[in-house]
Amino acid sequence: MRSARRSTLATAAITTLLGCGLAGAGSASAATPSPFPTITPKIGTPFPYIGLVRAAGEDRYGTAAVISQGSFAPSPGSSVFLTSGEAPADALTAGPAAASLDAPLLLTPAAALAPAAAAELTRLAPATVYVVGGADRVPEAVLTAVRSAAPGASVERIAGTTRYETAVAVAQRFFPDAEGVVVSRGDTFPDALSGGAAAAAAGVPLMITEPTALPAPVSTWLAGQTFDAALVVGGTSSVSESTAAAVAARVSDPADVTRVGGADRYATSALVATAVFADATTALIATGENFPDALAGVPAAAVNLAPILLVRPQCTPLPIFDYVASSAITSEIVLGGPDVVTADSLLTNCA
Repeated sequence: MRSARRSTLATAAITTLLGCGLAGAGSASAATPSPFPTITPKIGTPFPYIGLVRAAGEDRYGTAAVISQGSFAPSPGSSVFLTSGEAPADALTAGPAAASLDAPLLLTPAAALAPAAAAELTRLAPATVYVVGGADRVPEAVLTAVRSAAPGASVERIAGTTRYETAVAVAQRFFPDAEGVVVSRGDTFPDALSGGAAAAAAGVPLMITEPTALPAPVSTWLAGQTFDAALVVGGTSSVSESTAAAVAARVSDPADVTRVGGADRYATSALVATAVFADATTALIATGENFPDALAGVPAAAVNLAPILLVRPQCTPLPIFDYVASSAITSEIVLGGPDVVTADSLLTNCA
């Protein structure tokens, strides 16, 4: 069982956010100083809760809307990002971009605009809705429904023909003068979730790559950049040494390039939190087994100056527990329902 430090957060029933209401119910390089040492609050209205809070809807689309409700209030001239909830790639790069505009990230299936997303668009009444991903992921019929849910909003699609082209399009549109970059593997989600929270907090893009080489669109984009710092998230099996070296070549001082990679996705999550969120008082908790609930958490992580920590279905990996136990964290926001992040996963250490 957990130490008293963490158990204090888990006593009594977890508070659950449901819609707008409340209901009771490493690697050696990790020791290198973070290339993003100064992170300051800049977004929205943070979750005003102390203790253990579950942000959960009936499904991934409802959960994204609840996360948005917890950290974003309607405001004139605001933006909302919308992307597919059926595949993670576009949402991974959309999260930091949304954070850069103080905007939430909502999810939708391709078949029709998710009712929860439509309701949240109506609540927020944004001036602009950015749809990240091509028509195969978010069809034109969904954009028509977006216009109905947010009358008067400008709807702009940002997409390439591949996930890597889309990532570059997002970076070009929202980070034209990026001072830094976070780079992670783009054909799977866990490291990019942890890296996305770091990118969102630092105000820089998350760029995704293939494990063994930079995709051509990413290589071309990097060739035109000069960064003050870079963070590579994942071990050499996720981002090869040659790929990391290509990123480092675009950084003014090689000493300002950090790789953070652990033995697995959970250790990497803890190492990113330690490197970038040493003073965090809030953490977002998500399953490390699937991607949907954590995707919408990236802009909320920026609101709350919080890392995204990954847990197993039935227990918390030791690196995650050690980070929480040694931190100043007083609030944990659990993303997803009890079928996704179980009570056991919050209360039990992995062997």
